[in-house]
Amino acid sequence: MSQQGYLVIADISGYTGYLNESELDHAQDILRTLVELLLERTTSPLQLSRIEGDAVISYAIDQSLLQGETLVQKLEQIYVAFQEALRQMALNTNCPCRACRNIPQLDLKFFVHHGHFVVQSFGRQHELVGPDVNLLFRLTKNSIQKETGHQAYAAYTDAAVEALALPTFAAGLTHHQERYADVGPVEVYVQDLATVWENERADQRLEIPPDQRLYRYAETLAYPLDLVWDYITDPETRAVLFRSEPRSVSGLQDGRKG
Repeated sequence: MSQQGYLVIADISGYTGYLNESELDHAQDILRTLVELLLERTTSPLQLSRIEGDAVISYAIDQSLLQGETLVQKLEQIYVAFQEALRQMALNTNCPCRACRNIPQLDLKFFVHHGHFVVQSFGRQHELVGPDVNLLFRLTKNSIQKETGHQAYAAYTDAAVEALALPTFAAGLTHHQERYADVGPVEVYVQDLATVWENERADQRLEIPPDQRLYRYAETLAYPLDLVWDYITDPETRAVLFRSEPRSVSGLQDGRKG
């Protein structure tokens, strides 16, 4: 049965060059660790399809997402975890081999499209089939880094941007076009993920000491964290959950609540 939703490829940048220039035993261990990290982080609202070399393919059906911001946030969280893993590897090794010295050459990029697809299950793998799937794989061969200078990025097709419904966020992205003989021009919007990593490192979270809390309420909900967050931050569903008057959202940054 055909489904509609987001198609996502997480692709490790510099993979081929890294293997060619590094000792194979250490390089394989490092790349295996990074791919395993991507698999661990590919959770709700994303569903794992399969691994293909240095790439992890996943998808999210529309019914699993109440807000487009949740998908953007998920990809940013995966990228931050990936960069933190690279940083820890570099800090925790004194090995002089090329594989360990070349760790900083690795990076991550995402390709995101929205469309129709069929999920065919073969054992534990879920193969995605359809023209929109083919288009997304075409996009992995591109001139984005050459044209924009971004080594780490998330490339959203115009269909994905429209489905996200975050016009202010999209306005802050770099517009780019790719052209393929079989599918024609493809409009994409590129987010620089290096900036996401820099902002995360600079972010200071405020923790309120227990003795200064005026009130604390906790309850365990048997639902994915991202889904709960969507429901309590969306004005319409929040009004139902808390039996309150509908509220509007203001003070957005790049169209996102954060």
